[in-house]
Amino acid sequence: MVSKALKSRIALLSVVGVLSAVAPAAAEDAKPSFAGKGEFVVCTDATFPPMEFFEKADDQKPVGFDIDLASALATHWGLTPRLVVSDFTGLLPGLESQRCDGVISGILVTPERTKSYDAVPYLGTALVVFTGAKSELTISGPADLGGKVVAVQAGTHYVEQLEAVNAKLKSEGKDEISIQTYPKQTDVIQQVLVGRAAAAVSQDTELAYRELQQPGQLKTIYSFPGDDKFGVYLRRTGDDKKAVAAAVAALAADGTLKSIAEKWRLSPADVVSGE
Repeated sequence: MVSKALKSRIALLSVVGVLSAVAPAAAEDAKPSFAGKGEFVVCTDATFPPMEFFEKADDQKPVGFDIDLASALATHWGLTPRLVVSDFTGLLPGLESQRCDGVISGILVTPERTKSYDAVPYLGTALVVFTGAKSELTISGPADLGGKVVAVQAGTHYVEQLEAVNAKLKSEGKDEISIQTYPKQTDVIQQVLVGRAAAAVSQDTELAYRELQQPGQLKTIYSFPGDDKFGVYLRRTGDDKKAVAAAVAALAADGTLKSIAEKWRLSPADVVSGE
């Protein structure tokens, strides 16, 4: 005959078991605050292949890793994805003004940006310096770019990186980098190809894709040290960051992000869990 104490213990263990089973499902099913309106609106700058870009000049909808990620997140929450395309410099202001629910646009997670916004990482990447394939320029570090014209997209973290190098060069009495900014990454590429810039800065993801599409036009001459990650940017609203992190983790766990990476010729090993 089972004692009352044993019955109580069995009942308690049963409740704990049920709660343990329910807790992960509840976390997985958590939805962000904007889910109530039935769509996931994403701001993106479609000039950064393979993350987001227009395959043809007259295309109405961009494609790329980030576009597929936005769609996968929307599907995960049972929402309809909608894209708002703008220049890079308008992405976070667009988020702030509530033109969109999130920014997914090959935008690095940085301490400066996360002072004002939440960010959920999803893909590792490396910052690189590149030139035209025929260039004879070689460098052992970014300081070797002193006295040279370097093209960079306006509003990106790349500008801050080069300005930090310039501050050091100036303190040492050396020639500074001539930083030339352009609204689109495609403009940056063009400056290098036509010889107006000695070099430019971008991510390894873009250079890999450019090499795939236009072999032999560009080459990487330096990779910055560090552990850069692209992130989904959000306004600081309730538990939205937790909900997005849980969704990114779920997409990483079920192989969705791996499949998207392989589709765009990126390394599945660079996918991160969102935490």
